[in-house]
Amino acid sequence: MTFGSLTGDYAQMHFDHDFGPSTGMGGTIAHGLLTGAWSLGALAQHAPTRLALGDPGAFVAGFRVKFGRMVYIGDLFSLRWWEGDDACVEGLEGHKRLDTKFEVVNQEGEVTTTGAVTVCRANEAGIGQPLPATPAALEIDPWSKHGLPSPIYADDLLEIGPRGESLGRTVTETDLVAYTNFTGELNPAYLNQEYARAGRFGTRIAPPMWTFCVGFGEYLRDLLSVSMPSSGFAGHLGDSWRYLAPVYVGDTLRTRHKPISYKASGSRPGMAVVEFGVQIVNQRDVIVQDGRVAMMMTSRGKH
Repeated sequence: MTFGSLTGDYAQMHFDHDFGPSTGMGGTIAHGLLTGAWSLGALAQHAPTRLALGDPGAFVAGFRVKFGRMVYIGDLFSLRWWEGDDACVEGLEGHKRLDTKFEVVNQEGEVTTTGAVTVCRANEAGIGQPLPATPAALEIDPWSKHGLPSPIYADDLLEIGPRGESLGRTVTETDLVAYTNFTGELNPAYLNQEYARAGRFGTRIAPPMWTFCVGFGEYLRDLLSVSMPSSGFAGHLGDSWRYLAPVYVGDTLRTRHKPISYKASGSRPGMAVVEFGVQIVNQRDVIVQDGRVAMMMTSRGKH
């Protein structure tokens, strides 16, 4: 629940202790991105060299996560990590990088989450390489949930599914301190002004993972505002994002999102994977982060 308050993801399945059991999910589900966020916290605490902590020119440039099993309230989990052999997302290949793969394991020894993180570092001369190239801005058509069919299926989302831009929020000191203390991602680039002053951005920045989680929460509120079949929720399969520009305390962020692809599931008849584009922009309309969210949703083929 604390994670929801830090990121704005108030989906019913995480807060209503009757919802999960009543829909056959087996219990109250923890936020999927909680395991992703805590993975970075565990690396910061137990393998700080994998995040290049101590190098003020380094920054977390990209992240990829896939959720294989549900994590329930009360579960215990641990992190395994090893050196990666490629960039976690496209667009980072030409940079001096530190790539790490990881998996989250629960108390039964089951792998619940897999992922990878890429940290970009300074080159041999100590000069930071350019940030990843900025993609084209998502084109958002006017949208309203009024008059939509009820329920709405995965097949409908590309044409009439939720899309838009959030009202935005201003980044505060509290956001940085509360999030980093909760997740354990105690990176001095976020918390130590003297350290950050010597870094490539010249001052402290907001944790990129927090930035994505806030954008995800804003996108998800729009998705869950429409009626969906069966249990009324979508299965969160995974996410990826690239860091494109620094976010500072005092910046005001808005989230743009839209459905961008649909694919019928090959393993689950009557279901489909819908991918959503999520871009986070600042008060100057600069895209600071570009991401993708994959959801498993009911399709019309089931009926």
